[in-house]
Amino acid sequence: MTWVDGAILAVLAISAVIAYFRGLVHEVLGVGAWIGAFAAALLGQPRLAPLAAQYIQPLWLADAVTFGGLFLVVLVVLKLVIAWFARAVQNSALGGLDRALGLVFGIARGAFLIVLVYTVAGPFLPGTERWPAPVRDARSLPYVATGAAMLVAALPADYRPRLPETATRPAPGMDDLLRPPARNRI
Repeated sequence: MTWVDGAILAVLAISAVIAYFRGLVHEVLGVGAWIGAFAAALLGQPRLAPLAAQYIQPLWLADAVTFGGLFLVVLVVLKLVIAWFARAVQNSALGGLDRALGLVFGIARGAFLIVLVYTVAGPFLPGTERWPAPVRDARSLPYVATGAAMLVAALPADYRPRLPETATRPAPGMDDLLRPPARNRI
């Protein structure tokens, strides 16, 4: 196990712990709040921009302030409502289930973030032969590469980024994962 594996495990653990304490309801509705705030800002900005343009110049700045202000106001209001609702769920009989499902959601979110970073960084990475040894030897690399390939396959063909060519070694089995790395063997 290399420091890259440790970093990936840390991201998964931090995401899982945060989601556990917040609960599934809070996490899912939190994502919905960001989407709702963006949609409200997108739909409300054309209606409020002329009003802001009377006080703010240049016009592009008025548009940006209107969009940003509307986004923040809607996000704060939705987050307050979500906090109240999530607290009610956690204090109910469903609190334990909410936290357990939040833990699962947190692991999935952490894995998605890791795969997303690998996918976005893919076009900018050099060939795998130039990667540092801890990255090349990471036991989690085949899983991340497989997840990135699945994510890219779900995109339209015109928008698929280039992924780095990883070594064609198979994903490690349980024995491989539990065996310590062979360092300093002569």
